[in-house]
Amino acid sequence: MQLTTRRGLLGWVIAAAVVALLPSAIGTAAAAPAGHRFLAVDDGTHTLVHVDENNRARNWSVSTGYVMDMQLVGPDRVLLSVDNGFREYAAASGKLLKSVEGDGGKSYSVYRINGERTLLTGDDLGGQKGACLLVYDRADSIIERKVFDGLTMLRHLRPTPEGTYLLAAVGQVVELDARWNIIRQFKVAGNLFKAVRLPNGNVLCSSGPRARFLKELNPQGEVVREIGGDQLSEGSFTGFHLQRDGHVVVANWLGHGPDHDGTVLVEYDHEGRIVWRYGRTHASFVEVIILDGLSDPALPAASEQ
Repeated sequence: MQLTTRRGLLGWVIAAAVVALLPSAIGTAAAAPAGHRFLAVDDGTHTLVHVDENNRARNWSVSTGYVMDMQLVGPDRVLLSVDNGFREYAAASGKLLKSVEGDGGKSYSVYRINGERTLLTGDDLGGQKGACLLVYDRADSIIERKVFDGLTMLRHLRPTPEGTYLLAAVGQVVELDARWNIIRQFKVAGNLFKAVRLPNGNVLCSSGPRARFLKELNPQGEVVREIGGDQLSEGSFTGFHLQRDGHVVVANWLGHGPDHDGTVLVEYDHEGRIVWRYGRTHASFVEVIILDGLSDPALPAASEQ
């Protein structure tokens, strides 16, 4: 594994100091986790997977079809992008709760804002051509459409605390205002998969297919911290979950289809050291949400999911 740090950034160390003020995190950051409970999107078998390493009787998986993104939208409710629309499942059982079909195209990212609007990005959605966005109202009717010229493969869309949005696309991270206008673009080589704003104001992004890295960008778009997955023999970093103790759990995508047997999740501490791995046969995870300690109504923030 390669770890690079530059002057002017304490990066995740600062970010971790902010979020690790919770009493449950104090004194535990350096210890290897005993086991996690998580939801994962498996591109290998096209399933949604629930795993509790401390209680295997709670494990389940359910067939979903093509999925690239998900969000926890309630204590026991998870939202998924599927084909050209989205669905909601019970997080405890995998029961299908709702399904909304789109109007053609292929969806990649889904995110619900304040329980009201559902944002869907992808290719050729809603009768549009190219990389685009659809906005659904609470009744699941399309109320906005937007095409982004010059962008390709809008993998993930996530809000920021400032009321803007970050998009991960091929070769760049893009920041949008509330009217979907591009206000900032960061060039980053690779097919980027996900980008979120950290508590210190920087942006954390993952590589996507054919690469394996996490990069932290300062407001000028400079790479100030990088973690490369050199200790893994294969895979690409796709979705990730930034935990409240400052650790980051990354989905290590092994390729399309079920012919895989390797590490599908990996956890890094503040120093970029691997402290936990999860392997699964015939699997290829693309996104993960850690559910540890989420039995109460509090949901992960956008930066965590």
